[in-house]
Amino acid sequence: MNIIKQAVSVFIFLFSVSCDLNQDYFSNSVDDDLEKALINEIIDSWHLAASNADSVTYFNIIANDNSIFQGTDDSERWTKTEFKNWSREYFKRKSAWTFVPQKGRNISIKNNVAWFDEKLDSKHMGRTRGNGVMVKDGETWKIEHYTLSLPIPNELINGVIDTIKNSDY
Repeated sequence: MNIIKQAVSVFIFLFSVSCDLNQDYFSNSVDDDLEKALINEIIDSWHLAASNADSVTYFNIIANDNSIFQGTDDSERWTKTEFKNWSREYFKRKSAWTFVPQKGRNISIKNNVAWFDEKLDSKHMGRTRGNGVMVKDGETWKIEHYTLSLPIPNELINGVIDTIKNSDY
């Protein structure tokens, strides 16, 4: 009987420890909610900076010169430095580009790393999707990696695949 009590005690201990570990990993504390609100503000500011052709704000939100931006074309993979050079002419206009975030951005945080996905609308591309990774630099979150993509409805995918196969791409 003593062995059964010990086995049950060990099981209860291990179960409670594993629940605590999972709770920490997928924490949804008040601090996480505040961090998520801050991240939302930063991403919204980033999109607004592009819309206002404010290159200083836009590129200051990107973490460092080796951070990555991926556009929708297969050739569009740039470091921050390369992206600055590529986009220079766009930021000389009244608006570089405008992507309007839709409600429902998903954000997850683990320590000093956050990742998110968002739906965006734009006049020139329609519905797009953005995915990013952010790192906390001191008290500030910065974008380390961002990918812009076009969601393709399943019922249209075969036509898109055929168009790409038949292009000089």
